[in-house]
Amino acid sequence: MFTKILVPIDGSDLAFEALDVACEVAKTYKGQIMILSIFRHHSMMERSFSMASGSKNPESLDDVLSAYAKEIVEEGKVRAKANGVEAVRGFVRGGQIAKQILAFAKSNAVDLIVIGTQGQGDLSGYLLGGVSQKVAGLAQCPVLVV
Repeated sequence: MFTKILVPIDGSDLAFEALDVACEVAKTYKGQIMILSIFRHHSMMERSFSMASGSKNPESLDDVLSAYAKEIVEEGKVRAKANGVEAVRGFVRGGQIAKQILAFAKSNAVDLIVIGTQGQGDLSGYLLGGVSQKVAGLAQCPVLVV
């Protein structure tokens, strides 16, 4: 039933709680966990500020965010394996978070998305509807919001 389970994580406590729940589902249905971390591309203005920092070894903001997303995925993989799930894969993408989650789920024929109610987003999530609401409303598969 739920053999391909997608868990988007951003490093927040609720995202890792969602991963724990997904692990229980994966063990019940002998499924695999796909951990996805998405970093948000920044505007040209934000990039120009990061370049003006005076650092002798300037890294692009996207490179830093991508590296952080990879660390989060690795932490998630370790946690999932500690929870008894052997089939765990990790992925990192850049872009609009809800849009990337939905595209990934569709292109990988995901059976279930398990997502935390609120991640590390800002106040706009409260005012405009958070990522979990967007994913739950637009996904073509069941979504479990933890």
